[in-house]
Amino acid sequence: MRKTFFFKNISILMGSNMEVIKDNLLIIDGKIAAFGHKANKEALKNKIEISKSGNKLVAPMLVDSHSYLKNPFTGVADNLENLKFRAKKSGFGSIAILPNNNNWRDNPEKIPFQKNNDLDLNIYFWGSFSLGDEGIHLSPHDELLKSGSIGLSTSNFFNSSIIFKGLSLDKVNTTPIMFSLTKKKSAQKGIVNKDLESIQSGFYIIDNNTELSEVKNILGIKNLFPSKKIVIKNIADSNSFKEIEKATIPISTTISWWSLLADTNNLELDDLGWKVDPPLGSQENREFLIKALENDLIQAIAVNSIALNDEDTFVPINDRPVGISSFELVLPLLWEEFVNIRGWPISKLWKYLSFNPSNLLGIKQETLSLGSKRWLMFDPDTKWINNQINLGYDSPSNFPKKNKLIKGKVINVGLDF
Repeated sequence: MRKTFFFKNISILMGSNMEVIKDNLLIIDGKIAAFGHKANKEALKNKIEISKSGNKLVAPMLVDSHSYLKNPFTGVADNLENLKFRAKKSGFGSIAILPNNNNWRDNPEKIPFQKNNDLDLNIYFWGSFSLGDEGIHLSPHDELLKSGSIGLSTSNFFNSSIIFKGLSLDKVNTTPIMFSLTKKKSAQKGIVNKDLESIQSGFYIIDNNTELSEVKNILGIKNLFPSKKIVIKNIADSNSFKEIEKATIPISTTISWWSLLADTNNLELDDLGWKVDPPLGSQENREFLIKALENDLIQAIAVNSIALNDEDTFVPINDRPVGISSFELVLPLLWEEFVNIRGWPISKLWKYLSFNPSNLLGIKQETLSLGSKRWLMFDPDTKWINNQINLGYDSPSNFPKKNKLIKGKVINVGLDF
């Protein structure tokens, strides 16, 4: 892939708390070489021809606060190298992995320590809050964090006593502790939340009636431990945000990208790629989630990717595991919804896809700087067909909008594949 460009008057987002500017930009061998007049001078000196700017944007890389890998080193579609390739190609520079397999998430010796690398995708791993993620006995928190865990997490919300015990013992207040809400037993069979609109739609139904009570419990825990960096993962019920809005002590939350884009009103019956947890809700619920995002009740939009092998997806929808693998779709579809339709400034979208997730994880924010390869180039006008041929030979097959025309694409990144 070509990595040397000279652009005149291209759109550039330098970093957090900045707006998009138009300026000259020179990139040589993937590294940002110069901006402005110096870019013009160096391009002439090196005889680098002008590339077409069009509506392209060069911006900092994206950050995903949580996605899943069941078998990071032995899996087929869900292995670490496959994820790194697909994430980098989609513009992501850092990802925090929530293990989807209990046999190593509570063991410090099996948490792969990943040193930050400015020339590659940074992978971080969440450790388990309890042994076996069962909510009975605490895992060795200090050892997990010393081994390189980015924070501690749960796969389900369990009894408050073990959480109280763990938070009482932990000395580190800056470490993120992320609580997942209980996965619904019916989620394996269903595809959308239960409400009048979904019942009329004809989709398989999930009765999602526990989220609000669990959110209230976590808010109560936050009141007892206000200095702890507590995060509620994947909130999808508007009633939960109504409760969070009333809270006296702010709490961090994340939302999966699909909860902002798809609902039971705009879902096509033949698009079974949206079988997700948390499930899709009504149009009214989705609009409230967007309002919560705009009011900063949500800190980060997460990919929450779960890669499935072909044998998992070539089964009837009610027997298929939940989850979608979707790095390639995240930026194009969110751009269409929020920049094109809702008129958001580009910097606002990057706030929730890059800068805020970095803050939540406690890592350095992505930014454009001289000599750096940590940039992405997005073309909102590029059109492509969303299929496994275009996604890559080893791409998982569980993704929505199969064979649909997608507008917008990350066409280049500084990092090497």
